[in-house]
Amino acid sequence: MDNTKNIFGLVIFIIILLIFVIGGYFLMDYMLNDYKGNTTNKDNGVTELKEVRIDTTKDYIYYENITDILHEEHISKEDVVINVKGFESVNEKLKEELVSLSSNQVLIADAQLTDDTTCMQNEEGLYSFNYREYNDTQFGDYISLVINDFSYKCTTGSRIENIKSYVINKNSGEEITEDALLNEFNITEDAIIDAIRKRLNDTQVLDEGEQVIDIEGTINDIKNGEYNKVKALSISKNGKLVINFIVKSNRINYNDSIELN
Repeated sequence: MDNTKNIFGLVIFIIILLIFVIGGYFLMDYMLNDYKGNTTNKDNGVTELKEVRIDTTKDYIYYENITDILHEEHISKEDVVINVKGFESVNEKLKEELVSLSSNQVLIADAQLTDDTTCMQNEEGLYSFNYREYNDTQFGDYISLVINDFSYKCTTGSRIENIKSYVINKNSGEEITEDALLNEFNITEDAIIDAIRKRLNDTQVLDEGEQVIDIEGTINDIKNGEYNKVKALSISKNGKLVINFIVKSNRINYNDSIELN
């Protein structure tokens, strides 16, 4: 009788163990299939993540061929690389633009300055040149690159000439348009103008009783100007939509930026 009970108990134990093993297998299989479906299955309406970088050993934005132009002013020349598939032609264009900018250097010795001209001397002996500065940020799925083009004269210093940007979705590798950014962040052009006007009023200074910043001139340029000329959008490292813009001044134009949301 005792042996029968022991055998019966052993059979029950084995059945329970099999239920747990088989049930656990099917549960794990279900969970894995569900996980895969949520990450790679386009048929379920979920975008498949893919590697969009051209060189997977480098970041989405990187720089190369860095050389000094004006060491004491920390001004340098460097090629920017948007390390995203499909941007190869953009990278070539940016390199060509930099070559063109770099070809405009004039030496002090060749500038034929008058005796009353005050020129800030520099080790490189440069009178004027054009150069480019970059600012790149990443937040979530966004990559932003802002490019500022400047002209420099030893008599006046640096002056902003042009501003443009690229905002890219690092999952799809696609560039995001200005309209799409404004729509996504629920920002209107009027709201941008209001924010810029407030910034200009807050930062206005006087020079011998006259206002230095040309507020209305700046506003008119931004209202009527195209993106990637006097204004450009980007996304900050805090995930805010940013308007980058050129400020007109009766001294020298400069660049500014505002987080919009």
